[in-house]
Amino acid sequence: MVGPARRGGPRILLYRAVRDMSTQWRGMIRLASISAIVVACLIPLQAAVFLLSPPPSTVLGFFDLFQRNPGLGLLDLDLLLTLDYLVMLPLYLALYLIIRHRAPSAALLAVLLGLFSVLLFLVTREATFSMWILSDQYQHADPTQQAALLASGQSLLTWYNGGTFGLSYVLGAISTLLFSAALLRHRIFGRAPGVVGLITGVTMLVPANVGMVGLVVAMLSLIPTMLWLILLARAFHRQLAET
Repeated sequence: MVGPARRGGPRILLYRAVRDMSTQWRGMIRLASISAIVVACLIPLQAAVFLLSPPPSTVLGFFDLFQRNPGLGLLDLDLLLTLDYLVMLPLYLALYLIIRHRAPSAALLAVLLGLFSVLLFLVTREATFSMWILSDQYQHADPTQQAALLASGQSLLTWYNGGTFGLSYVLGAISTLLFSAALLRHRIFGRAPGVVGLITGVTMLVPANVGMVGLVVAMLSLIPTMLWLILLARAFHRQLAET
């Protein structure tokens, strides 16, 4: 005779574990669902800003942009993308809480890489507000001071587009791949979030700062990323409704 705890096999046990966890972490899962929707809505806005107002390629170009339109200068230096990374934190934590019951090692590695990716990205975005400050100082500086301010601005742009940003991008891709592979393998939330997440992770393996190829791949990756976030938001919502 099969005992009640074993009836239905591993899927029933997984469901019960996730259900119990959802009861304890309802606030986090609800916040993750909202976060996924917010990021999915911000993505087309980011793309529109980039296409309608491509960022300048020089420090002087940014200085001039900040004097004419500070808001657009902040947007061209990834203000929305910085918000995206911060809003993604509850999503990483919620995925870890759900996946750890069936794939604890993958879940732990994925969340650590995801959080480290966010940290590295925030470090590289020092230019977002600092360039605005340098721009204001440049307008009232003498020629010697202006040369120093231009050098400071160039350092910021180099840091902004450098290897640390590329590493952050790749770590985020690996985190997405690990989460999605676990979702698919253990049929958590069905097949769609895992499959779309794997596609998203693969397209993110090419950093956006790797020339024109990276830029094109980064733009294309926005489509599966939006779909993945929407699928996760729906799955989180359903999970909350069942608990």
